Amino acid sequence: MEEKIMEENIEERNYTQEIFDLIRKTKNSKLLAQTLTNYHDNDIADALTYLSPEERKRLYKAIGVEATSNIFAYLSEDVDKYFAELENERAADILEEMDADDAIDILEGLDEKKAEQIINLIEPEYKSDIQLIQSYDDDQFGSLMTTNFITLPYGIGIKRSIDELIEKAEENDNIETLYIVKDEQFYGALTLRDLLITKKDEDLDEKIITSYPFVYDKEEITDAAIETLADYSEDSIPVLNKENNHIVGVITSADLVELISKEEGEEEKKEIREKEKAFPTLQMIAFLLLLAVALNRIFSIFPPIVIVEVLVILAAIAMEVYVLMDNGKKA
Repeated sequence: MEEKIMEENIEERNYTQEIFDLIRKTKNSKLLAQTLTNYHDNDIADALTYLSPEERKRLYKAIGVEATSNIFAYLSEDVDKYFAELENERAADILEEMDADDAIDILEGLDEKKAEQIINLIEPEYKSDIQLIQSYDDDQFGSLMTTNFITLPYGIGIKRSIDELIEKAEENDNIETLYIVKDEQFYGALTLRDLLITKKDEDLDEKIITSYPFVYDKEEITDAAIETLADYSEDSIPVLNKENNHIVGVITSADLVELISKEEGEEEKKEIREKEKAFPTLQMIAFLLLLAVALNRIFSIFPPIVIVEVLVILAAIAMEVYVLMDNGKKA
């Protein structure tokens, strides 16, 4: 009987199911790699969880290191499990193909010993990028950046700029915005579109945006700063070293969206905690109301002043118990 992924995961067209069946049925590695190019890396990443370790290894071997790294960049769960299945050298090769910030996310999810073994096998240049990002505190913009960006020297003209872009794009694929440096310092930004459509008789330097937004690497991440960066709606924001104005990285729009989503999630959790905190008080009020109704039925036995005094005492006791419980939770 044909193996099927759980019904609740099946959509109108279930790409995950198709990829799952494709990997199971296709024994020719070259054909498998060729066919998988028709699917998005995110869908292939979703299919990993349904494969056996042996099938995953066969998949990685078939599609190669670069394609595997692209898939791993989309993983949000079980990353440590999948990396534990890899030989250390293979894992190091995959990480080297990823953006340094994505590699850090994976390394932080691994067993400390496994992570150290993999880091020791990584090329020195790439390792320095990882160590640079890890050197920043979590509340500093430097911790959010990637080193995947391209700079071009100021004043080199259209042809040389395009030649440099082509050369550097082999290693860095964030090319929508190009950063211009003058005397090694950040000068401004140039869009890829402007570079490509500028005519030979036009001055390319006039297309440079010298007022392009930026942040400093050790600048504190605040809600106001995040909101300001989001308002610019740029695909990436350069991160500068404040001491020399050198570009050390960029924060992509995807990173900003992820950060904003995380902040919104924290706000939602805070609201839930506040509601949970208020719940005992609501219970107390409901209890006192019910008590008042009960006492009202025996109103003929006790005078009103006595009922009021009893309610006040009970309310004071309930509040005291609530305060003690709340202090206990905080402790």
